[in-house]
Amino acid sequence: VASGAYDKAIQTFRPGSETFSRACPLFVPLVENGRIHRGDKVIELVVEEYLSELRDQNVDTLILGCTHYPLLSEVIGDFMGPEVQLVSPGAETAEYLIKKLKQADALASPERQGSHRYYVTDSAEIFRRQASLFMDSDISGEVSQTELL
Repeated sequence: VASGAYDKAIQTFRPGSETFSRACPLFVPLVENGRIHRGDKVIELVVEEYLSELRDQNVDTLILGCTHYPLLSEVIGDFMGPEVQLVSPGAETAEYLIKKLKQADALASPERQGSHRYYVTDSAEIFRRQASLFMDSDISGEVSQTELL
């Protein structure tokens, strides 16, 4: 939000578009603590606090500008309403990459399974728990704690 990267990119592709930005710093720790579901009064209150102004501006599209935010899609979607399109940059990037790999005939076949290895600077156990939220299932593969030099 502070860099204005999304605003600049939108203006490049759709000059004259009206954009609004809102930092939502409490979303990340709430997601990392599993507070992502409808009916959770805490996340619903925080969503209302952060997004009321945007909803009142009658935005038609909301970019979920952090890797954590798509996990809040149900709660955010409920609050913003069905007329607001939610965009997950991570999902859009993955779809674009798949398209490009297919065009280059470089996409691995579904039968070919790779392996997974994760290197983390924090606790491996915390990573496993949080990654399972993002993947919507337990992760497979080795998780190793490492230090950055």
